[in-house]
Amino acid sequence: MQRETTLADVVAARRVVDRYLPRAPLERSPLLSDELGADVHLKIETFKPTRTFKVRGALNKIASLGPAARERGVVAASAGSHAQGVAYAAWAIGARATVVMPRGVPETIVRLCEAYGADVRLEGAMYDDTLALAHRIERDEGKTFVHPYADPLIVAGQGTIGLEVLEDLPDVELVVVAVGGGGLIGGIALALRASGSKARVVGVEPEGADAVGRSVRAGHPVTLDHPFSVADKLVAKSTDMLNVTLASRYVDELVTVGEADLERATYEYLDRLSLLVEPSGAAPLAAVRAGKVDPRTKRTVLVVSGGNATAELIARITGERARVTARA
Repeated sequence: MQRETTLADVVAARRVVDRYLPRAPLERSPLLSDELGADVHLKIETFKPTRTFKVRGALNKIASLGPAARERGVVAASAGSHAQGVAYAAWAIGARATVVMPRGVPETIVRLCEAYGADVRLEGAMYDDTLALAHRIERDEGKTFVHPYADPLIVAGQGTIGLEVLEDLPDVELVVVAVGGGGLIGGIALALRASGSKARVVGVEPEGADAVGRSVRAGHPVTLDHPFSVADKLVAKSTDMLNVTLASRYVDELVTVGEADLERATYEYLDRLSLLVEPSGAAPLAAVRAGKVDPRTKRTVLVVSGGNATAELIARITGERARVTARA
C-alpha cells in the first residue's frame, strides 16, 4: 500500500492549487436553507477551468515532477473529467500529456483535451477498460501515470477543498461529498479532521456503484462486477487500500442513492438554483432530498463536485421531469 496522505501534504497542495486555479466559491443557499431547516452552503467546483474538482489533484501531482519527467510526459486513464484535469494541468505546468478514455466519451471532451495539447486515445467501453492501455504507455514510453484517486498527491490536491471550506465556514457541522473511487472524500475528510474540525463527513454513492462503501465494510478493496449509474463519474469497479484506509478513519458514514434521486437533484439544481450540475455532482443534494442525510439545524456544506453533463443528458432529464409534473 502507498503511504498515507498527511495534512502537511494537503497544505503543500494548497500552494500549488492557489497558484493555478481561481478560488471555488462557498455560496449559501437561502432556498435550500429555508426548505431544509438548515444553514446550507454549496461548495461550487463547476467554475473551475475544467468544470470539476479533478484538476486540483492533477495539478498537485504534475507539479511534483522534475523537468525530465515533465518532458517524458504523463498519462492518465479516465471516464472524462480526470482526463480534462490532467490535460489542463499538463498544459498549465508545461508537461506532455496523454489521456486514455472510453470510446463512447462525448466528442466535446475529446476536443477539450486536445485543445490543451493532450494526445487523446480511445479504448474500451468504460474507465476500467482504459487502464491497461494507460499502463502500457507508462511502461513503454516512460511516462508518469496520474491515477484519478489512488495517489497521496492526488488525494492531497482534492483535500484542498476541505481547507477552503474551513476558512470560509470554520464552524461547519456537516459536509456531504459524492464518492467514486474515494480520492475526493478521503482528502476532504482528512483535511477537516486533521485541522481539528468536528464536522460530520458523509459520502454518497450510487446504488449501482458503491465500491467504496463495500470496501470499507469489508476492510479491503472490493471489486464490483457490473457497476452502473447515470452519475458516470462515480462509476468504478473498485478502489485502492489507500482510499479504504482514509475513508475508514475519517469518514463518518457512506450512504447510497438511486438513479431517480440523482436525476431529480440534477434537475433541481438547474430548475430552482440555476446551476448546471452533472448527476455525479448532484449526489449530495440527492442524498439529502432522499432522506439519507439529515441536515436539519446544522451548518451544512454540499460539495458540488462537477458540471460536465452533456446537453443530451440534461434534455432527457428535464423532459422526463416535465412529463412527471404534467401527470401530477
